[in-house]
Amino acid sequence: MQGSIPGIAPPAALEITGSAPSGWTTVGGIASQAAADTVILLLLLRHPRLVLRRMMWVTWAGALAALTLASTLWSLEPALTVRRALPFAAAGLFGVWFGSRFSLQRQLAILRWALLATALGTIVMVAVAPSIALDHTPGHAADWQGVFTQKNACGRIMVLASAAVLFGEKLSRGRLLLLVLFLFVLAMSGSRGAWMVEAPVLVLWVALVLARSIGSRGRVVLAVAAPVVLAAAACAALMIFSPMMHVLGRDTTLSGRTAIWAQVVYAIGLQPWFGYGYDAFWRGMTGPSLKINSSVHFVVLHAHNGFLEICLELGLVGLVLFLLSWIGAWWKLWPLWREGAIDRIAWPMAVLTLIVLYDLDENTLLIYNGLFWVLYVAALVTVEEGWRDSRHKHFPGLHAMLRLRRDAAARSVAGNALRGTRTLQGP
Repeated sequence: MQGSIPGIAPPAALEITGSAPSGWTTVGGIASQAAADTVILLLLLRHPRLVLRRMMWVTWAGALAALTLASTLWSLEPALTVRRALPFAAAGLFGVWFGSRFSLQRQLAILRWALLATALGTIVMVAVAPSIALDHTPGHAADWQGVFTQKNACGRIMVLASAAVLFGEKLSRGRLLLLVLFLFVLAMSGSRGAWMVEAPVLVLWVALVLARSIGSRGRVVLAVAAPVVLAAAACAALMIFSPMMHVLGRDTTLSGRTAIWAQVVYAIGLQPWFGYGYDAFWRGMTGPSLKINSSVHFVVLHAHNGFLEICLELGLVGLVLFLLSWIGAWWKLWPLWREGAIDRIAWPMAVLTLIVLYDLDENTLLIYNGLFWVLYVAALVTVEEGWRDSRHKHFPGLHAMLRLRRDAAARSVAGNALRGTRTLQGP
């Protein structure tokens, strides 16, 4: 929402809106980030033991956050990297807190209220301040960006909002109206990429509705068939790629993204293992990003692909850490899927799906003050909790035995401490 708040708009928003930076832009941005991190710290300090225990549940995501901090050692801009890696790590801890502190339905309720505020804020901004709320790029004057930095951000968040409605409890009349509102703002954003992402989100929702009504064997068949159907759909999309882009009003280079990707892959090849440091590569007309800007003839702000961005900033090591966390989450969702605990896994599945879909042509995961990293970590915590509950359900005897052993060990430690105290006191 930075685009609509005077004094803290980032350079990307200033470039898109054509606004001139002021002396307060940097100060306002740093102050707003410091305020957000202070609130996060206060929330973490209220439940430190809970956060510390659940941190162990997201080992690979935690390692990814630790790598962003460690990349300060080889970063092109060490001061900038550490200044942004710390908020990134704090946002990850906030995701752990959020996923641990609230039930899944409570998380979704909080998220829906927040996203409702952005949708209503966007409508109000379009009505009272169209010079700010409408997209300023040529040919898109009627597209809504609202309280966001650009129309694609608006569309992206509205897709997330629709998912927060669909993948919760059964649709009530009030939530159906909420869904209509979110889809309306999504349509008005004019973001073709967001429209394309909404389609598989709806397909996933239909699949989950079907999974609720079939047995365990049917869910296994559905899970096996899904990748086959997905692969077939991807092949079909490649075959009709050019006419499909024409219908959507986009060129076959995806607005120059293919040229950017080619240059980014070359840059990754120069430093493949650990990258150039977190958030340190894209420095405009200085450093190695100058070569990419000169090649594509415009200023590039990120790789326009989340997986390439991870490789660029944190190398193949960072990409492997992300994949281990993502694949591990699906692995732990499997027993819950077979059990038919659809209500428990629907939202984590939606988050895991959206992360991949959005990072195909944008960078949503490695943003230090972004929402998707927080939601991703919270989803990992929710998956882990469900997986552990499933193990307790299927192996009650084993867990009862382990619990008895822990209790016996605790009593032994307490007894030794008491005997030691008596010895010190004497007969």
